[in-house]
Amino acid sequence: MHAPAHAPLLIPTLPLISKISKISKISKISKISLLSLALACGDSGMTSTTEGTSDASAGSSDGSSGASTSATSDGASSSDASTTAGTTETTMELDERGCWVDLSPGERVVFSDAFSGGSEGVAFGADGRLYVSSDGRVWQLTADGARVEHVAIPTAIGIARRGAGLVVAALGESIDADMIDGGVFSVAQDGAATQLTASIASPNFVAITPGGDALVSDDFDTRVFRVTQGGQVSEALSVVPSPNGIAYSPDGAALYVASTFTPDGQLTKYDVDADGLPIEASAREILQLGAASTPDGIAVDEDGMVYVAANIRGELWRVDGAAETVQPGELVAEQLGYPASLAFGDGVGFDRCSVYVTQLMEPVVWRVFIGVPGAPLYE
Repeated sequence: MHAPAHAPLLIPTLPLISKISKISKISKISKISLLSLALACGDSGMTSTTEGTSDASAGSSDGSSGASTSATSDGASSSDASTTAGTTETTMELDERGCWVDLSPGERVVFSDAFSGGSEGVAFGADGRLYVSSDGRVWQLTADGARVEHVAIPTAIGIARRGAGLVVAALGESIDADMIDGGVFSVAQDGAATQLTASIASPNFVAITPGGDALVSDDFDTRVFRVTQGGQVSEALSVVPSPNGIAYSPDGAALYVASTFTPDGQLTKYDVDADGLPIEASAREILQLGAASTPDGIAVDEDGMVYVAANIRGELWRVDGAAETVQPGELVAEQLGYPASLAFGDGVGFDRCSVYVTQLMEPVVWRVFIGVPGAPLYE
């Protein structure tokens, strides 16, 4: 199949924000927020939705957990919400798929409310702990919600598990494609960090290929990069607009990429080659969340459903990854604040049938119940 004719990136305030960044050194997460605000306010003249999405929320939950926590309209947790953290598998009844049964699909509870500066990357490590990036650090969290600093990496954002360690993308301070100040790091289980490359302007999301290399997106670019374990960099995709979240299908036959700053807020599906790398000419869009939806992180369950965080809208959507054309999608949860990255639970004391969701501008990391285990990840 041929690559779709994509609309241009919607970054109307990019020159201005780039200029400000060189003067004030505001963090790139703040810039993302400013850009998103501009998009949400109609700076580009966009429409508010796309055909096929207006009724996609039918039958979905309102996302709130009536017994465990409450939420304000922008998803901020109530002051006592942190008491929900620390639920352990030993005290939880399981269903036939090994899912906890404390919530209904789409309901959420607070796993942690410890990230006052917001959070972005999320991944489960080989040690059964949850890793979250926030405030230029990667934090290690246990199932009871306790956290400790794992490694300090300025502007750390995307995280993926690789073997016993992690691969971490550091966004850098500038969103100017000509000012390359981002980095990709390999982090050992003991927290020792080694820079793999400094040749990508704004590294964002990370996914691991079947061969153990890293796919790294840059949502201020149109490229997804392959970074080998030795640090060699090449282009895996060159014409996907504003690429962000990346994930493989359960059988490894397809790769999905979410686009953030675009008119359609699309999710694009690619066939992969023998090395698990995307075949650019096979691109076809399977979901369009519409203007100012700012799709961010994505995750896939073992049934092949793809979950997309719609950042500005505070929503979690899903679509059947087997689709070959644009589908309406289904609204799974809302009022999540500013959801950024998603990871299905993996480890003792974590629910394998929930996604753990970071968010850019609130202290909360949510656990949103899905009811289906996550697909295995390459590492």
